[in-house]
Amino acid sequence: MNKFIQIRMIPAAFLGALLCATGLLWPESEYKRPLTVAVNIWPGSERLVMACDASNTKDLRINLVEMSWSTAVLAAFRKHVVDAAVVTLDELIRLEADGAKPRAILILGISRGSDAIMGHTGHRWLWNGYRQPKGSGPTMEHALPLSMQSLRGKHIGVELRSSSEYLLRHALAANGMSFQDVEVVPINLAETETAFKERGIDAVVTADPWCTRLQDKGATVIYDSGKMDLEFSRVLVVREEVLRAYPRELRSLVSACLEMSPQAGSPVIENGMDATLRREGFTPEQWQKALQKMRLPDAAENRRLFEQQAGGLEECLKKMSAEMLQMGLLQQEVEVRGLFISEFLEELP
Repeated sequence: MNKFIQIRMIPAAFLGALLCATGLLWPESEYKRPLTVAVNIWPGSERLVMACDASNTKDLRINLVEMSWSTAVLAAFRKHVVDAAVVTLDELIRLEADGAKPRAILILGISRGSDAIMGHTGHRWLWNGYRQPKGSGPTMEHALPLSMQSLRGKHIGVELRSSSEYLLRHALAANGMSFQDVEVVPINLAETETAFKERGIDAVVTADPWCTRLQDKGATVIYDSGKMDLEFSRVLVVREEVLRAYPRELRSLVSACLEMSPQAGSPVIENGMDATLRREGFTPEQWQKALQKMRLPDAAENRRLFEQQAGGLEECLKKMSAEMLQMGLLQQEVEVRGLFISEFLEELP
């Protein structure tokens, strides 16, 4: 009886061994992690946030990582924590200078006042160089109107190594000043609204949504990105190798994002508005104010800015690279010709 059972078990044992061998030799399916995109808080990035959701399917995965300030986004991109990110053009040049090999594939938005240097409303009353309440010393008291010149020697909160520093340096140079003429207080972008309330801060360099919220609280715009051309464009960048690794994801993301472009001059993102307002910390009225301070290029304008020589992205980046070298933000000029790729725009109708 025992002998019969042993004979019956031979085929089963053989089959088990065969299955084990097959499992060992069968090629494993290669895991491909989702495309990861870093987005900092800015109203013009909201259509990209919603495009990420719209692009996600069973076979196509895109992860979104929200970050509150610019330098965190840049660090995540440099360290390969994320595959793509939203950055300004000066930050694109910085990344290339650092060897991160960024490639811009889409212009998300052009700031027309959405980035600004904000000061306290009214006049700055001085007593021997220090602010004092009006009427505290009439014999030595005088008032200065808010301007870049009035910030000479004052404390300015700014996020260094970001677009905020570029805006401040640009504004100072345009008024015959430099970093040596002001007292720089390093803060990150998300801290600007709180820092502005502190007695020791005379002005902050900030961006929306904080810019609009500060204006509603009475802050004054001293200098803003409306005085600049394409220089304060925000672009979606990917690392060079990501272009080859995630072509389907990038194509879907660019297409979905541009489908959400405003039509007939009415910039409204209809779906998910509640979530948008929560992220930005806006009321519906503030959202509309913020949208008036930026332009969101559609597919046709994106192609034009990517392709044309005069007045396009290449000319702007060349000018900025030279200026950043003069400002001491670069050690040498950056070759900008390969910094933008129109591949995914050419495929759009």
